[in-house]
Amino acid sequence: MNNHDMPMATATLPRPSRRYERLIGYLLNNDLLDVTRCQRRAIYNHVASLYARGYGRCHAMVLTAEEFRCSYEKVRTIIYDIDKQQTQPNTMNHTIKIRNESDCTTIDIEGTIGISEQWQFDNPEERVATYERFRERVSQIADIRNTHIVVNIRSTGGDVNDALLIYEALRSTGAHITTRCFGYTASAATIVAQAATEGCRQIAPSSLYLIHKSICSTEGNAEELQNEVEMLNLTDNRLAEIYAKHSGQSIDTIIALMSENGGRGRWLSPAETIAQGLADTLVPDMATSQPTSERGDTLTVRAERSLKRLLHAIGLGDKEPAQPDPADDINFIPREAPKTPSNVTTAAHIDFKERQRNIEPTTTKECDDPAIGDMHMTPRLKAYEDDARAMRSKR
Repeated sequence: MNNHDMPMATATLPRPSRRYERLIGYLLNNDLLDVTRCQRRAIYNHVASLYARGYGRCHAMVLTAEEFRCSYEKVRTIIYDIDKQQTQPNTMNHTIKIRNESDCTTIDIEGTIGISEQWQFDNPEERVATYERFRERVSQIADIRNTHIVVNIRSTGGDVNDALLIYEALRSTGAHITTRCFGYTASAATIVAQAATEGCRQIAPSSLYLIHKSICSTEGNAEELQNEVEMLNLTDNRLAEIYAKHSGQSIDTIIALMSENGGRGRWLSPAETIAQGLADTLVPDMATSQPTSERGDTLTVRAERSLKRLLHAIGLGDKEPAQPDPADDINFIPREAPKTPSNVTTAAHIDFKERQRNIEPTTTKECDDPAIGDMHMTPRLKAYEDDARAMRSKR
């Protein structure tokens, strides 16, 4: 007897005890239980149990669809999604962190941008909570009032629509924006990177960069699939316009770069990324950069000059060194504060001026400081006055 000849599984799911029914009811009534996730896990476990009893995989999914009164396509999608999660777990959570300081706002974008594609197969209700958190972050980006924003991107992509939302939110702030790409920066993450101010798109020396044509998962008849193809072409053209606008390349050149390897693009080194106009400069290496003096000398150069003067002073120098420069002494403290150009205005300076304008002198009402004669004479005060009068008369 093959798997298809086996009897239908007519047994219903086991009914929980009264004790657990009350517990489940409490969790549901207080929104402490994700019903959709529990249903997905129950469907997956039911298919797994039937498969373990000897049913074929497809036959087990058909029986599970009948048991849970849902479509076969939904059961198949749930099985595929959970298997994918277990075999290729997502090691990076999608997070957007915003840190506001007096003169700069730092935004860290890590992991998948927007909503993972596996959320888009099921009912829209499943995405509400996650998407609300994402939309809240996008709104916070659009509401930034700082004059300088630094965006650190550590992402291999995500949802194109969500990346466009972040791009538009950053551009709407009107601030000076610097984007920095680290690690593997690809797909939708490269759209966010284009939101920088001209000349401020940076890429780390160890990074790789990838742009490609849009990808989606769908099913349906010929007309539905043709509609998806047209939507993908529109999306590719829109993305190519953004890349071309910021890179100076033609749209045809960008589309040709996106179309390499069957539309999956080609990984670019930092030098190739800059040559294609998709980035402007490398991320500064803070570990090797050295502080400079007002005339542009690094600390190493200043120390070398100081050492030559010391050797000449003890008779070991070759020739007369140049006149000492106070800036060469790392312990030198200038008596005058460095002058800041008058045309440079920071956010902290603007905030200080605004607070100064809002300050008003303290006013005191006349009744707050009454005269001594207006005080009400209590019996105790009257006794004190009588005693003082009697003492003065004895003198």
